[in-house]
Amino acid sequence: MSRARRAPEPPPVRDTTPLDRFVLTDVVSHLLRRAHFRAEDLFAAEFGKDGLTPRQKALLITVYQNPGANQNELAERIALDRNTFAEMLNRMVASGLVERRRARDDARAYEINITSEGIDLLLEILPRDGDVEAKVLEPLPEEYRALFIKCLRIMAGLEK
Repeated sequence: MSRARRAPEPPPVRDTTPLDRFVLTDVVSHLLRRAHFRAEDLFAAEFGKDGLTPRQKALLITVYQNPGANQNELAERIALDRNTFAEMLNRMVASGLVERRRARDDARAYEINITSEGIDLLLEILPRDGDVEAKVLEPLPEEYRALFIKCLRIMAGLEK
């Protein structure tokens, strides 16, 4: 005699707790991290062969615009902690893109300046950098882009 198979019972409905209703893809910090990774991937696709990271680009531009600034000032301007900044700066000094000299007015501090090689690299990448920035914003409707940038600037404490 064959036994009839019973249909499996459906799983219990699980929407009764905050954990069941939590939607990770609605969390602002998670979305910002994902957007950041997307932007980094687009940058790496364009500049990976040049061996340049977005933080290195930020440092080169900031050093160019603030010649002789010290390490702490530059780290603050590009929003990096001092240890991460110091490691990156050492690599960039070794590659000849920037130079570090004792400050004239404070023997404990170093002045950072961009080298001609650093300027040449910036001049080479800046036209392509605009294309990368456009790709970062491309998923947004054009009319939202300026507002999106303003919101990011407010969140970063750069505007009120």
